[in-house]
Amino acid sequence: MPTSIAERSIDDRPRRRAAGFTLIEVALVLLIISIVLALTIPRLRSVSRAELGAQARRLTNTFRFLRSEAILTGQICQLRYDLNRERYWVTVSDPGGESSAPLRAGGPLARGVSLESPVGISDIVLPESVGKVQEGQWLTNFYPDGTIDLTVIHIDNGTDAFTLWVNPLTGRLFLSPGYQEVDYGA
Repeated sequence: MPTSIAERSIDDRPRRRAAGFTLIEVALVLLIISIVLALTIPRLRSVSRAELGAQARRLTNTFRFLRSEAILTGQICQLRYDLNRERYWVTVSDPGGESSAPLRAGGPLARGVSLESPVGISDIVLPESVGKVQEGQWLTNFYPDGTIDLTVIHIDNGTDAFTLWVNPLTGRLFLSPGYQEVDYGA
């Protein structure tokens, strides 16, 4: 221990810490930011996938409802699609099939369902005379005997897809993840 001021060395004076961050501190902050981004970005993509799944299930439920409605009312119900505007709505055909009217005036299905971007109908496969369509207005008929026109609907969000198709004789619906080609064996 020094006994006088004269014996005190330069190294004994208090040191000041240099302003700024150490390399370890910067690396730690970058690591934390990377972990937060890695956990957040997939969740942002899953919101789009969740919306796609919700819209696909909604369309499937609309098919089920229309089949039941046609059987119960004895009328031909129609699901109409406007592929250019990414929307669909429901009508009832007159017995001759010449004209149609909204299923229930003011009902949500009569007004139509618009798909919000990025979710949309990529294409619809209709009977052989029409084939695969990607634009225009089309329809699927639901008959009082429980049968449904051959229909395959592909709905997607740009990265993921669902395929909705129906067994026309039994009316059983199938909703499959991915873009599936359905062969009706015609």
